[in-house]
Amino acid sequence: MQKKSPRHLARSLAIQGIYSYKINQCSIIEIEDYINENNRDVFKKANYELMHYLIEQTLHDFSGNVARYTPYLQRSIEEINLVEQIILAVAATELINNLNVPAFVVINEAVELAKLYGAEDSFKFINGLVDKLAGEVRKDEMQSDNSTYKK
Repeated sequence: MQKKSPRHLARSLAIQGIYSYKINQCSIIEIEDYINENNRDVFKKANYELMHYLIEQTLHDFSGNVARYTPYLQRSIEEINLVEQIILAVAATELINNLNVPAFVVINEAVELAKLYGAEDSFKFINGLVDKLAGEVRKDEMQSDNSTYKK
């Protein structure tokens, strides 16, 4: 089994925390306490700062982050299950606000999280949407990456 990085663990815990918030409407502190109590080993290994940042920033504009994908959808946002909405919102948060993380990393992490938490084959759906958003919000980076990979 491949060892997961502290940043990957932070993203995974952020997904769990945001899901908990959406179901229970509790505070971020309560979410983090719950995550710590129920995933103590993972919580210790995770990058706490990134986890906290992703929970806080994603919840700050959850609807806006999810709505960014509307131009690429052939169905309404409401038809996407909550877990997939959360993964999309976290990816949008990172693409827009966390420019020190390369777009291809954000895309890959979203795909891996969809494989872990999403419905069967939802990772393909997530991959397509996050890639399209990255092409819009990080156009220069994505064009540069594409030319590098074509060589």
